[in-house]
Amino acid sequence: MKFALELIVPEKLLHPGGRAASDSKHEASQNVATSLEAAEAVQRGKARRIIEELDHGQFGGPSFGPQTIDLMSKALENAEASLPEPASDQQLRLIAATILKVAGDGERDPIRLKAAAMSALGSALGSVAGNADGQPLST
Repeated sequence: MKFALELIVPEKLLHPGGRAASDSKHEASQNVATSLEAAEAVQRGKARRIIEELDHGQFGGPSFGPQTIDLMSKALENAEASLPEPASDQQLRLIAATILKVAGDGERDPIRLKAAAMSALGSALGSVAGNADGQPLST
């Protein structure tokens, strides 16, 4: 097989073992894609775990079906991705709790779930920001 490749691909483009240089570039791009997919899978798993933990804690068991859990997890992932800084676990749980509450009221659109959660997070951060004494600012 190496002999046949040498007829088609010049020798200087072959790596030891008979692989073409473009093969290693392709493998490298596949490795990058695989590691990105792995990171995304970890993130999806984290969002799903938080949603499921809060669902079990608040409602005493799974109160949503797998499709709704997937929608809520997606909304949590999108909310986290839209934050300017890495989110703390407390922030993610606040977002997830709001998503659960809104989904409990019947909402299933991930965009609306995210919007409601971000609104709640903004309100919570605004009340925590307060003044130097730790008291919320009065309006």
